[in-house]
Amino acid sequence: MSEHGLFTHRAVLHLADGVREVVDTADVYLLEAEGGQTMVRLAGADARVDVRPLGEILPHFEARGFLRVHRSFAVNLARVRFLRRRDVGRDWEVRMEPPVNRVVPVSRDALGPLMEALEGAEG
Repeated sequence: MSEHGLFTHRAVLHLADGVREVVDTADVYLLEAEGGQTMVRLAGADARVDVRPLGEILPHFEARGFLRVHRSFAVNLARVRFLRRRDVGRDWEVRMEPPVNRVVPVSRDALGPLMEALEGAEG
């Protein structure tokens, strides 16, 4: 966030070759760890590859409504379509809104904070 509170809905991605891309966080659906990099899934666009690991870029997104739901995934809470039990076992998953439509696993440790965050958004 800037000292003037401007651009609080924007984040900077660190792409290959030193390129920095500014994105509107409302257009980012989820962040996915992939090796030492992070796949940034955007609405209506090809995924971007941020050269930093998920743990390094997540703090820039958490204040903008993102929550880590699994060791490999963080989701934009405003883009979660629904939360459901998985077909087998007692584990849960979230489905993201279209056009991304990804189904993402939810770790048991993340389930409570996720439900709390989603239920808090109802009020």
